[in-house]
Amino acid sequence: MNDDTRAMVDFLRKRYRSSVETHESIFAGFTDGRIGAELGGTPEARTDFARRSLHEAESVLELFETTIVAHLGTAGPMGAIAEQQLRILARPFL
Repeated sequence: MNDDTRAMVDFLRKRYRSSVETHESIFAGFTDGRIGAELGGTPEARTDFARRSLHEAESVLELFETTIVAHLGTAGPMGAIAEQQLRILARPFL
C-alpha cells in the first residue's frame, strides 16, 4: 500500500470510528435519560432511532474494513475495485 492510500485509509477509518463513538454516546444518553426529553417523542422512539443510527455507523465501518481495506494491494480486479472505492469515499475530503 502506498503512502497516499495508507493516508486515505487512516483518515477514513478515524472518521468512521469517530462516528461509531458519537452514536454510542448518543445512544447511551438516550437510554439513561441524560438527553432526549427536549426532543419530543416517546423515549422508546428516541432510543430506537439512536440504536438504528449506531447500527448504521457500525455497518459503514464494517463495510469499509471488510470490502475495501481487506482488498487493498491485492492483485486483480478486487484490488483495483477496492482502490477505486477508497478514492471515491475519500474524494469529498481531498
